[in-house]
Amino acid sequence: MSNQLESKIELAYARRRFLRHSAIALGGVALGAPALAASKECTLTEQEVLGPMYNYGAPLFQVKLAGDGEPGERLMLRGSELSADCRTPLPRTVMEIWQANDAGQYDKKRPGDFLEPAPPFHLRGMLLTDAKGRYEIETIVPGAYPIPPGEPGLEKYGGMTRARHIHFKVLPFVHLALTTQLYFKGDPNLPGDPWGGHKPSLALDLKQDGRYMVGNFDFVLGTGL
Repeated sequence: MSNQLESKIELAYARRRFLRHSAIALGGVALGAPALAASKECTLTEQEVLGPMYNYGAPLFQVKLAGDGEPGERLMLRGSELSADCRTPLPRTVMEIWQANDAGQYDKKRPGDFLEPAPPFHLRGMLLTDAKGRYEIETIVPGAYPIPPGEPGLEKYGGMTRARHIHFKVLPFVHLALTTQLYFKGDPNLPGDPWGGHKPSLALDLKQDGRYMVGNFDFVLGTGL
C-alpha cells in the first residue's frame, strides 16, 4: 500500500473524528482510547468460524462500508486492534469485514465458493487501522436469517435462525490472525445461536447517538512470535 494512500486513510480518520466529536465517551472511555486498557480483565478475542459467505477480493474502504442509501438502522463501530497485553496498539493492521444486509441477505449466490465473482461487492471490504491501531466503520445493523437446509457442514443447523452478526478477519503483521463475529446484546436469536449464543464477550452493547447506533469493541490478538 502506497504512503500516499496511507496518508489519505489517516486524514479520513482524523476528519471523521473531528466531525463526530471525538471527545464523546463511550461507556466512560473516550473515543479512540482502548476500552480494555482501562479494564482489569485482559483476554484474547474469541475466534469464530469463517462461515460460507466469505469471499476473496473485497475492495478497500476507509470508513463507510454502507452507502447513505443503504436500507437499515445506521451503525457506527469504533475501537482498536491491540496486542495480547490489551494496551499495545497494532497500527496499519488489515481488517476485513462482511455482513448481510437489512433483509438478512449477502451478495453471494454460491455459499462456500470463496472465489465466486460478486461484482459489485456489497457490504464487504477491507481497511487499515490508523497509526494508533484505531478503526471506525459506518455501516448498518445486519438482518437475521435462517441457515439454509442441507448446507454442507451445517446440516444439523438447517432452518435455525442465526443472530444478527458481522464477520471480521484481522490480519496483523507479527500477531496471530483472528477470524471472529460480533453480535448484539438483546437480540432474541442470540441465546440459541450455535456460535454466538455461548460467547457473550462478542456481543456489543449499542448506544444511540443521533441517527446512529454506536458500538465500541477492541480486538485483542495473540502474538505470533
